Amino acid sequence: MKDKLFWVLAFVVFAILAFLIDEPGNPEFLPGTAKRLLLAANLTAFLFLLNRFVGKPIAQSLDTRGDEIKTELAQAQNKLAEAERLRSEVRERLEKVEAEVAEMQSRAEALGRSEAEKIDAQAREDEARFMRRVDDQIARRQAETRQQLARDTAELTAQLTKELLASTMTEEDQQRVLARSLGALENLPDKE
Repeated sequence: MKDKLFWVLAFVVFAILAFLIDEPGNPEFLPGTAKRLLLAANLTAFLFLLNRFVGKPIAQSLDTRGDEIKTELAQAQNKLAEAERLRSEVRERLEKVEAEVAEMQSRAEALGRSEAEKIDAQAREDEARFMRRVDDQIARRQAETRQQLARDTAELTAQLTKELLASTMTEEDQQRVLARSLGALENLPDKE
């Protein structure tokens, strides 16, 4: 109904325009009402045929293309929304990874400090143990050296005393010392 009304209105407009055209110097240009109405009908038929065979296919192709563009736009919006979702997901994962890396780094630093403290304590303990062994060896060597010095001194003293006594004692002094030593030995309690 709308289309029929449109074409009737178009015919009326073209008829009014045909009657408004002034006749030029040539009287045969548009003489009479029939030719003017025929001109309006021709223009209306031309526009109707143009619309029917050119306009409608173009309008349909434009509508089809519009629908395709709407579909592509909807797909692009869906892809954009998906990309945004993936981007936010990647950001979340990246933040989690960064947090895990920071936590691992802090744990590694704490573990490293702990291990360094253990190694330092072990080194100090090993050093103290080594120093005790050195001190023990030094003390043992000092005791051995003192004993050796005491023996060497006793032997040397005995030797010098013997030489001194031999050179200064007379035969009679030697007999008297021998007698006293034998007497001291006899007074000793018997060993069982």
